[in-house]
Amino acid sequence: MPMTPTLPVTIIGGYLGAGKTTLVNHLLRTSGLRLAVMVNEFGALPIDRDLIEAEGDSLISIAGGCVCCEYGDDLVGALMQVQEMTPPPDHVLLESSGVAIPGSILASLMFVDGMRGDGVVVMADAAEVRTTAASRYLADTIQRQLADADILVLNKTDLVPVAELEAVTAWLREAVPGTRIIPCTQGRVPHEALLGSVPL
Repeated sequence: MPMTPTLPVTIIGGYLGAGKTTLVNHLLRTSGLRLAVMVNEFGALPIDRDLIEAEGDSLISIAGGCVCCEYGDDLVGALMQVQEMTPPPDHVLLESSGVAIPGSILASLMFVDGMRGDGVVVMADAAEVRTTAASRYLADTIQRQLADADILVLNKTDLVPVAELEAVTAWLREAVPGTRIIPCTQGRVPHEALLGSVPL
């Protein structure tokens, strides 16, 4: 009996300003994949204007056969709609809000047949992550986001001196031991390093 194909879903999390939007735009431009990008609200993810081909109430068509979907409060319903698209996407990117815990979103996929979690990518701002993680108001959120990461993208590495970058990297290795850390600038990470790279 043939197995039903499953659609991989990668969660992209991280605190406000870490660079999630920049990473998503980079993947849309460079991956060569038919991507479905899901966001809680369109205003939270300003897709580069020159990529947009058409806009509707809850869907934006993007060059290369990609789409951006707004899911609001009904994530499971939106995921089921994505599955019905023709042709189907190759991969789903689900961008969480800056204060969301990405592991909780990944757990929602258990309720959707035909989809599988393809890992959690968490963005961290090289210049800010230690400061926000030490804030009495933000520490719990940042620490939980980092702990959920299968892959940690350390963004904006060009904005800190080499010694500071080394210190931040060492701090992250201690905070999330065993998590793959990918340093980058302007969210430029090859899609092969993020999508389909987390062992099932």
